[in-house]
Amino acid sequence: MSIRVFDFRCDAGHSNEMFVESDTISIQCPSCGKIAHRQIAAPRAQLDGCSGDFPGEALKWEKRRESHMAFERKNQERHGTYR
Repeated sequence: MSIRVFDFRCDAGHSNEMFVESDTISIQCPSCGKIAHRQIAAPRAQLDGCSGDFPGEALKWEKRRESHMAFERKNQERHGTYR
């Protein structure tokens, strides 16, 4: 078995994070000595709107697009419109 960190909570309301084997479902609470049961933890994930991309990627695209548009405007002022 692998050792991982899990959240445990006892009946007295103490919450603790402990490194235990992945099949461990209860431990003795280090604060009060009662039995503490493993809690289900929500995964940390953040997706951007409807696209499913990570938020950083959408911001990078927006900055690259703005930079490209500024370059095109500057180029058009110097050389006119290409057709």
